[in-house]
Amino acid sequence: MAAALEYLHNRCIPPLVCDLKPSNVLLDDEMVAHVSDFGMAKFLYSGSSMASSTSYSIGGPRGTIGYITPEYGMGCKISFEGDIYGYGIILLEMITGKYPTDEMFTDGMNIHKMVESAIPHKIGEIFEASLTKDYMGEGANDELVEMPTCVMQFAKLALRCSVTSPKDRPKIEDVYTEMIAIQNMFSALHC
Repeated sequence: MAAALEYLHNRCIPPLVCDLKPSNVLLDDEMVAHVSDFGMAKFLYSGSSMASSTSYSIGGPRGTIGYITPEYGMGCKISFEGDIYGYGIILLEMITGKYPTDEMFTDGMNIHKMVESAIPHKIGEIFEASLTKDYMGEGANDELVEMPTCVMQFAKLALRCSVTSPKDRPKIEDVYTEMIAIQNMFSALHC
């Protein structure tokens, strides 16, 4: 997903911003993610009169509840940072096995706050069951010492991507570089 977003943001002319959510990510036979369904995608034109007409919709930016960035609800322009937010929420969903719209998220609690409050000492308690079993062993839910560094880095990257303030989110090229490093670290553990 990070490679696809990096391409759409930095190599596509004009750059493209999409409605990133799990149903818009397809996995091929080798489990490589591909971003699809550009029905709500917007090209970002710079320095032209088309910029304002393509960066907003009449009713404001649209997107999928749970994955749409908070600033869109306040009338902000569609941006690369919005895609980063959606990407971060998808990563958090992968880690926890919870949808961002799960009924457990009430009274201001959300998937980001749940993971953030669990780091570092209770991180095992919020991980999706197969991650807990595979990486921490049965019954060792809160033992940070047994948690591989790559899994913790993955969670921290997801949190940085899904912060409320768009200016505090990393750029996709930095996200992609970090995902490659995490992938390499994970591969080294399984050699």
